[in-house]
Amino acid sequence: MPVQLPLSLSIRPRVDFSAFIAGRNGEAVSRLRGESDPLIYLWGVSGSGKSHLLQACCHQEQLEQGQPAYLPFKSEHGLEPAMLEGLESFSLVCLDDLEVLAAREDWELAIFSLFNQLREAGSRLIVSSDRPPAQLPLKLADLASRLTWGPCYQLFPLNDEERLELLIRSAERRGMTMSVEIANFLLQRTPRDIHYLTLLIERLDRASLAAQRRLTIPFVREILNL
Repeated sequence: MPVQLPLSLSIRPRVDFSAFIAGRNGEAVSRLRGESDPLIYLWGVSGSGKSHLLQACCHQEQLEQGQPAYLPFKSEHGLEPAMLEGLESFSLVCLDDLEVLAAREDWELAIFSLFNQLREAGSRLIVSSDRPPAQLPLKLADLASRLTWGPCYQLFPLNDEERLELLIRSAERRGMTMSVEIANFLLQRTPRDIHYLTLLIERLDRASLAAQRRLTIPFVREILNL
């Protein structure tokens, strides 16, 4: 029987490929959507879109009647290596923020075992980290070797024009109209990484629905205390 993942590890809604602005990451996105690689390794700085892409892969897997599992190591507490047992029954496993577990031998052994089991089962594994495989302080040489068996892509943050597009498109997907003026106003006053901007749009959506107001600079300033 597949393991039952806690609800805190569920995939966030709306975080799919259509909501992702590829920018310089077009090749990585195309490879991820191809669904043919047993292993893909993504790395990049915070806010470059790693978590978004892993969850987008899970959304796509669900749409195609697969069974994905998404585990974000950085944002979750109390995880144990035993949680990986049984994941080989999933069609896709995404491990986010692998660097958090590097140099922890119990986790390395569990991930190594999962890698082999997924490969045997014909399932896929997608891993993300803040650095390339060779720079992870891994104790288990076999795991370090396995992580180089598939394509490896560095993800790059969006430029300002692409961030502008992200804000406007994300608002539109939620039924809001965001002008270029408002998007620029936000970019000049808030952090610019993808995760933060996504949460910001969610916050504005909730506030707009609750107040039954459209997005304007005075309203945005009020809600975000800018």
